[in-house]
Parts: sequence; C-alpha cells; structure tokens
Amino acid sequence: MALVKIPDSSGNTVVVRKLKDGRLMPKFDPEVLENVKSLKLREDDVIILAYPKSGTHWLFEIAQMLKLGTTDVPVVSKSDFMIEYVKQDILDAKPLPRILNTHYRFHDLPTDIHTKKPKILYIRRNPKDASVSFYNHTIKLSKYYEYSGQFSDYLRLWVEGVDYGSWFDYVKEYEEVCQNSDLDILSLEYEQLKKDLINEVRKISDFLELERNEELIKDISERCTFSSMHSRKGHLTGLADGQSIMYRKGDVGDWKNWFTVAENEWFDEVYKEKMKDSNLKFVYELK
Repeated sequence: MALVKIPDSSGNTVVVRKLKDGRLMPKFDPEVLENVKSLKLREDDVIILAYPKSGTHWLFEIAQMLKLGTTDVPVVSKSDFMIEYVKQDILDAKPLPRILNTHYRFHDLPTDIHTKKPKILYIRRNPKDASVSFYNHTIKLSKYYEYSGQFSDYLRLWVEGVDYGSWFDYVKEYEEVCQNSDLDILSLEYEQLKKDLINEVRKISDFLELERNEELIKDISERCTFSSMHSRKGHLTGLADGQSIMYRKGDVGDWKNWFTVAENEWFDEVYKEKMKDSNLKFVYELK
C-alpha cells in the first residue's frame, strides 16, 4: 500500500495512500484502512456517513449531545471515533454510546452494518462549497498531503476524485442506498442545518428515538452553531497559521469567493453530465 503522488495540471502533487484495490485514501494506518469491513459494530451504535468536508464534525457533536441528553459533553474529536483512522481495539474500549463516523463508500462499510443495523446519519453538502473546503483542508494539512497548488488546479483533481474518490460517485451511491436499502438511514442536508438548525436537531432526535424536550433541543442548537463549536473544539484537530484546520468558515456560498466565472460554468457542465441520472438537488446559497 504505497504512497503515491497525484499531479495537478501545473505539476503540483498531492500525496495519498493507494490501497490494494486501487482506492486513494489519506495517509492513515494502512492496516486500519484495509480492515474497516471486519470492524465489529453494536446495535446501539450511531454511524455518521459523509463525503469529506460535508458536516461530519457538526453531526458528531449534535448526536453526542442528543444521545447523552445534555450539552455538557466531553470535548472530544470525532476523529477519535473514525473507523478508518482508529484501530478496532481502541474503538471497542470507547464508552457508550458510540458515535462512529466515516467517509467510506457504502460498499466499503463494515459488513456488520447489515446484521447489527445501527442508526445511520448521512449528510451531504453542495459540491462547490465542499470542494473549496476540501482544498483548504488539503493546504492546511500540507504536512500530510504535501500539496501547495492553487484552487483552480485542485478543483479539477477534486472533480475526478483524490483521496476518498469522486464526490459524484459518492453521493449517487448514497442516493440509491437511501432509496432502496432496508437500513435505518436519515438523510440530511448541510445547507438545511444552516438554515433551520433547531428543526434539524429535532428531526435527528426523533430519528434516534430519543425523548428530548424542546429546551434541550434549543440548547443543543445554540451550542452547535459554527462559532460555538469553533471556540470550543477548534484546537482539537490542530492549527495552521494560528487557525483551526477543521473549522474554517462553515458558510454556504463561500464557493463564490473561489470560483471564477469560467470555472463555475465549466463545473456546472460537469455536474450536469455526471448527475444526469440523479434526482438530487443542492442549495448553493442561502437567501
């Protein structure tokens, strides 16, 4: 499972790990990456699924507070519960309830998911903001990715799929899964959480079959705004130039500060072609 360098059109490279089956992943422990399918799950687990930079940290915090029934929760990183990053024996020792998370495609998830059938929270985000966020993530984590290219060059890499593969393939697969699977999945939209967090927290609470009163729902919503999470947890995942690596902006529509007119037109054509068989709709700005 070698490390490989993926070049952009200007010759800058992103360093990622190539698995035996050809998948490109971050430079995590190769043994952990390869053994996700055999991970042992519990029926009372909650699993958060999302393409990178689509709101996993946000959902983790909300789910943790709902499950524990309080906003006074341990300040821990969702990375400590990431199934492609943490070894099974460490995950096995985690206190209940476990809020697990992953960016893996559905067919690469633990086989236990079909027998234990834990609750699954799936969140998706519009691809333009997701690409901008992933670019900044990659730049800030230059120690791991060793990338220093411009967004215009990275965008084309992102469209084809670097680590974790193509966003387009990811969301289309989960679109089908959410429609046809017998698993217990709640599909959420990043932009809707930004627009009406209280209602979305209530929806998640109901899905998890928790009896949480409106006061707690409101308190969780206030504690899980971007600014609140940034101040409380921004340091956990490291800093780059004094700024949190994982908590940058969290805005809807920030892509407009990055895409040129030509890039936006090109991207819209790519989206139209790649998503022609999809019924998904995305929000690119909040009014």
